[in-house]
Amino acid sequence: MCGIAGLAHGVGGTPVDAARVRAMCDAIRHRGPDDEGLFVEGGVGLGMRRLSIIDLNGSRQPIINEDGNVVLVFNGEIYNYRGLRDGLLTRGHTLRTQGDTETIVHLYEELGAACVEPLRGMFAFALWDKRRRSLLLARDRFGIKPLYVVTGTWGIAFASELKALLAADVDLGPLDWDALDAYFQLGYLPAPLSPLLNVRKLEPGHTLEWSADGTVRERGYWDLPAAAAAVPDELPRRVVEWLDESVAAHLVADVPVAAFLSGGLDSSAVVASMAIADGTPHAFTVRYHGSGAERADETPLAQALADRYHAQLTVVDVHPDVRESFEKIVWSLDEPHADESALPTWLICRAVAQSYKVALSGTGGDELFVGYRRHLGLLAGALSGVVPGALWRAAGALAGYLPEPEGSGLGVDRMKRFLRTTGDSPAERYLGYMSRLPDRARRTLYAPALRQSISGDAARRRFLALHERGGASNGLRAGLYLDYKVYLPDDILALADRVSMAHSLEVRVPFVDHPLVEHVFPLPARAKIGVGRPKRLLRRALRSRLPAAHFGAPKRGFVGPTAAWLRNELRDVLTDELSAARMVRLGFFDPAVVTGLLDDHFERRHNREGILWALLCFSTWHRLYLERGAGARG
Repeated sequence: MCGIAGLAHGVGGTPVDAARVRAMCDAIRHRGPDDEGLFVEGGVGLGMRRLSIIDLNGSRQPIINEDGNVVLVFNGEIYNYRGLRDGLLTRGHTLRTQGDTETIVHLYEELGAACVEPLRGMFAFALWDKRRRSLLLARDRFGIKPLYVVTGTWGIAFASELKALLAADVDLGPLDWDALDAYFQLGYLPAPLSPLLNVRKLEPGHTLEWSADGTVRERGYWDLPAAAAAVPDELPRRVVEWLDESVAAHLVADVPVAAFLSGGLDSSAVVASMAIADGTPHAFTVRYHGSGAERADETPLAQALADRYHAQLTVVDVHPDVRESFEKIVWSLDEPHADESALPTWLICRAVAQSYKVALSGTGGDELFVGYRRHLGLLAGALSGVVPGALWRAAGALAGYLPEPEGSGLGVDRMKRFLRTTGDSPAERYLGYMSRLPDRARRTLYAPALRQSISGDAARRRFLALHERGGASNGLRAGLYLDYKVYLPDDILALADRVSMAHSLEVRVPFVDHPLVEHVFPLPARAKIGVGRPKRLLRRALRSRLPAAHFGAPKRGFVGPTAAWLRNELRDVLTDELSAARMVRLGFFDPAVVTGLLDDHFERRHNREGILWALLCFSTWHRLYLERGAGARG
């Protein structure tokens, strides 16, 4: 596990300064505190920081092949590297290390850019081919590992994190307000968008080949299965076998491996598989404090699971006082990112990293086994096509007047989003369920001068394009496809990568494993979900493995009681960062509209936690990344 960065200049360009590459690597030292490696030759410079997980004393990067014509820097883990390595040796290759990184170099010698296709794991890498004068960039199928790219007439720069590109002193451009509007709609920036106009994120499952003559070719090398699969015999048993195999593959390491554990099915399933495969795991869980904490507490469920498998359980206390850590969290996230689980994720990663370099997580189970309420909404949303439009719109308008009673959490808010969501396309309905603020209301958020320059359509265009790429399917499959293409890589996995690596911790995600996904994703909806009951298949598969209480517990998610905290313990932090004076200084937002959103939330007219958290994170990010640097890019 590493962080990578580098620069390449086009034909006739100046030589790359090693100090610039080293500065890029220094900016991401937290991703790899164990080692550093540089390759600088003429117009090319590649660098990396290493967190040693496999082949601890070998596999130093950059890795260079025998004749010196292929140079690689790599971030991630390849779980099937031993089989790949054996095959390469059988075919006559000479490998000098015992690790996973070198296998990519030799696969490239055989397959060129298709070297990504045999890889099972999470990765982002850059490979320089001296003979072809070309740079190959690649990102894993699901976007577990990040990769930012900037191209121009001068050449190309890449890095695992945006802060390394800031250190590279290349032109990143002004703020991209169409992209940022998508952020305020979703709470994250869908790839290839970034907050800065000249910076793009390489899409999951894609490679990018840059040649010294300036040619850029991007290619998708993997997609979710398009065809429906037949339901195999004894499906629940097969699911357990597939999951156990994935967890076993993700335990490959030369260091001990811990686990995250909530009271939910996904992380509990992973810990159970770990115990069966590898003895007694050490699991970490969070316990919330402050307003609304009792409704988010899953520690009794986590303890019951740990007791069943004789796992060691460490409880990490999460308090709503974020003053000490909030700016560190925003800095670690690299770009505006408003997932409310950032605080508990930060604290559990910090606790785990005191004793471990690697932890397994249950991330991805909801996307694979149909676990979100929006999945039920997509099935029920077909009603919007048969209910008269005027009646549906009237119901949505009336729902807007419903107050937010104490203890309602997001329940009332979700109902409002369901009723206000219309559209013939499943992609539009999915976007409606995900939107933190409807289009018309979001447009009023911006200052008048800025409002005119924002299309307000960036997220919709992205979702519709992906929907078409996935075969324009209907209903639940369309929503699951978008989960994998947008929400999972750009929200959940991006958060996990940045926050864990800020603590030099590698988080592995066995549910986000392409052999497992290729088994389960194409199964028909009737096999995965019951009437009003998410995760029917996974529940059946785990019936004998988990305590009975796990199957009756409500879904909570890995988030604290954010709405209650914003009304109480975090109120001063929120009102200070989003004060009218601060909004005027920024010049991007209408202070009266922001004040109205605050009043809505504090007076319980509406649950505004989503948009308020997004504004809080953006304002803090802008202050840390742009105002403290060379000045804001507006």
